[in-house]
Amino acid sequence: MLTFVEAISLAGDRAKQNDDACGFVDSCAWVIDGATDLHEEPLTRQASDAAWLAHRLNAALYCMRGANHQPGLREAIARAITEHLGPEASWYFKEDTPKWRHPIASLLMLYADDGDIYGIDLGDCRVFALGADGAVHVVGGPDDAADEESKSAALQTDAHKPLLDRHDTIAKLRDARASLNRPGARWTFCLDPACADHARTWSFKLTRPAHILLMTDGFSALTDRYRAYDAGGLVRAALSGGLQELGRELRAIENEDAGAAKHPRFKKSDDATALLMRLT
Repeated sequence: MLTFVEAISLAGDRAKQNDDACGFVDSCAWVIDGATDLHEEPLTRQASDAAWLAHRLNAALYCMRGANHQPGLREAIARAITEHLGPEASWYFKEDTPKWRHPIASLLMLYADDGDIYGIDLGDCRVFALGADGAVHVVGGPDDAADEESKSAALQTDAHKPLLDRHDTIAKLRDARASLNRPGARWTFCLDPACADHARTWSFKLTRPAHILLMTDGFSALTDRYRAYDAGGLVRAALSGGLQELGRELRAIENEDAGAAKHPRFKKSDDATALLMRLT
């Protein structure tokens, strides 16, 4: 049985909305990371297109049934787009809307069946799992996503400015965003139902009782960017000290390196969401 233990979702900037979401229903759990808008005026007329996508998708996934195997998870993604998000997004299909303005998100979902975990993901959310026998499983990614972002962020010459005022940086980020979700490219969750066909699928077995930590990359940065923990250590810290304490540690690391000199990045802090589940 897959049961809920604890969750946390921290806004990267308390003056703005949180573009992350998470949830669970029956034996299925997920995390969603809306990609930061690269424009001032949201197409959706919401606080941000990223938040609109993440929270609409979250609501749609709560309505799903029958996602109890990998094909079911894939079908749930496609159904969320066609039944819940697509009808609200007529602007998405306008030819004059630049592709970099289309909202996208990272999504990781998993389903538990006895001691087996089946999952699917699009983007860079992560899951660290720790079995009763000490076995650790790391899925999601890619593994070097944080390193690649750090390399790009280190090339900025105007990192002291607000993100949308860094003209060279924004131009490069828009080009990268426009290159996604097309044949031969990397796919994320988007409003094209074809993204479900490009999602990565995986499975692993856990000795029960086991614990599973699903995260957006803003939270997995504790391991992937800041190297404060390894994967197993992060799950153990979540169990012993709780997600709130890990959230405080995460923000302390980022506040001490507010100028991103030690850890190059595009924002001082990212939205950070984690969902801790127990498998018994």
